[in-house]
Amino acid sequence: MARDMNDCPRVIRPRPLTPEAFAPYGEVIAHQGAERRHYLTEPMRHGPEVVRQAGWVSRVQAAPAGPIEIRLMERHRHAAQSFVPLTASPYLVVVAPTGADGLPDMARLEAFLATGSQGVCYRVGAWHHGLTVLQGPAEFLVLMGQTGRGDDDEFWQAPAPHAVVSLSD
Repeated sequence: MARDMNDCPRVIRPRPLTPEAFAPYGEVIAHQGAERRHYLTEPMRHGPEVVRQAGWVSRVQAAPAGPIEIRLMERHRHAAQSFVPLTASPYLVVVAPTGADGLPDMARLEAFLATGSQGVCYRVGAWHHGLTVLQGPAEFLVLMGQTGRGDDDEFWQAPAPHAVVSLSD
């Protein structure tokens, strides 16, 4: 549901996704450097309660119209979660550090623009917004460890949007 920008407490403009900027939240999945292989460290990280690795393909049909409201955040306490684009579609990555209360610190929300050739791996416990494509339809390979108990996903719903990500100047 679109809102007037004046009703929103904060407007965030995304910056390009780089390994350095994203490092507090996880790892950019893209080749870096001149070596034949670029090894990744985060995608296989998980806690002792993980009993299986899961993978699936997610399809997002269309990009949202207008500014993107940030209201729902999620995290995965037991394992890292990776997204690898299969359709070369650019997408938005929105993250927040964990506050003292254990909830996302929405005052420190950050947004990044990922190219269709960059994947992301959210660290174990990293708060992030759901998958938001900028051109649809788009497909992503998703990889994540699971406990098998149905407690792999934790969601936090803000009573009102804390921020709006604007893709225009």
